[in-house]
Amino acid sequence: MAGVLLATACSAAPEPDPAANSAWADRLCAIVADVDVVLVQAPPSIDPGDPAVVQTEFRAYLDRVVAALGSAATAIGAMGPAPFPDGDRVAHAAVDALRLLRAPLAEAGTAMAEWPDAPDRVAAALGEVAPKVAALDLAEPLAGAVGTDFTRWAERAPQCARIPALRR
Repeated sequence: MAGVLLATACSAAPEPDPAANSAWADRLCAIVADVDVVLVQAPPSIDPGDPAVVQTEFRAYLDRVVAALGSAATAIGAMGPAPFPDGDRVAHAAVDALRLLRAPLAEAGTAMAEWPDAPDRVAAALGEVAPKVAALDLAEPLAGAVGTDFTRWAERAPQCARIPALRR
């Protein structure tokens, strides 16, 4: 009988630490919500009368968005392993989404540097990139986790309240 009790005690999974679990979810949500604040900022308006200003402002806008996406991906990667099942999958999905969104925007910024005297190309790039940035939903990887352990802990994390997709 003692052997059965010992085997059962050794094979039982440790109880999850609710504070650690919700804190990890809270950090992930804070990173996603903070980068979303940058993404909801409107791109600069186009003034065809001053193409140099348009290019400078649009390039600065792209640089801010690209930097925010890169910083968020790095911050999520630095969080360490999730203390609960499926947390790592959600974090990896968020990083993948951030990197996927960042790449074409970084390319557009680099290309713009090569068009100093082409306001029509800058305007076309702005017209192409601005809707993409506006349509970005960084919460989508998190929303895809609805009904998982992640959302269970996210419901207890204050920063996750900033992500409406988690409340669907």
